[in-house]
Amino acid sequence: MTAHPIVDAHAHIGEPGTFLVPQSTPEQFLEVMDKVGIGAAVLCDHRSVVEGCGGTLDRLARVYERSEGRLHYLAVYHPNRSRECLAAMERALGRPGLVGLKLHPSFHGVPAEDPRYVDAWRFATEANLAVLAHSWSVSPHNATQALSTPERFERYVAQFGRVRFVLGHAGGRGSGRAQALRMVREHPNVYVDFAGDIFCRRLVESLVAAVTAGRVLFASDFPWVDPRANLSRVLLGDLSDEDRARILWGTAAEVYGIGYAG
Repeated sequence: MTAHPIVDAHAHIGEPGTFLVPQSTPEQFLEVMDKVGIGAAVLCDHRSVVEGCGGTLDRLARVYERSEGRLHYLAVYHPNRSRECLAAMERALGRPGLVGLKLHPSFHGVPAEDPRYVDAWRFATEANLAVLAHSWSVSPHNATQALSTPERFERYVAQFGRVRFVLGHAGGRGSGRAQALRMVREHPNVYVDFAGDIFCRRLVESLVAAVTAGRVLFASDFPWVDPRANLSRVLLGDLSDEDRARILWGTAAEVYGIGYAG
């Protein structure tokens, strides 16, 4: 099908602290990747999601080195710790392995359109880094998801049109996904990944039909979800070989600048 390795474009390492995940170390992730044929991944650690990237980027750089260039990483920008995060991001620039920034408005309690995010978008533009954001639909079970609905990012998507922007989880379910796909159609710099537990029939085929495979990235959400769940949807889905290759590695190579010799 392709000479290129599969890229998992949305994963995590480290204990999340909310429930037990038996496989959360870089070594355990690499073992899982080897079992299912995933060659590389884009990840952040759970500590960064809680605290921001101020104290974690050195560790993630070492993870990248120990993985022999397989575990690429994101700097999580915490809008309430912006000075600390920006300083760490400046120090990390130019290191191999850093491929983007991550925003998580729901976790940080700051809506996606808030002015406190402008420095992150500006940094990504100047450094030519992608931005991955948590996105989801409004949830009666989790009120903070309303801070990350896709349309709330649109202010910055339009203002910083050079930034390759990924709506993680493809906006979640229902109206969130509809908004995510609308944004992909209307903005050439917007993409979606389908990390997480969106277990509806023919999800990948419906995303490709709506926005083309060139705007869709395979992603697992490890360790929250076993990578085989979403990988099987691509490998066994009703897709052309060309579309399958784009989803499994081609779009990630374009968005995150992960290059392979083929």
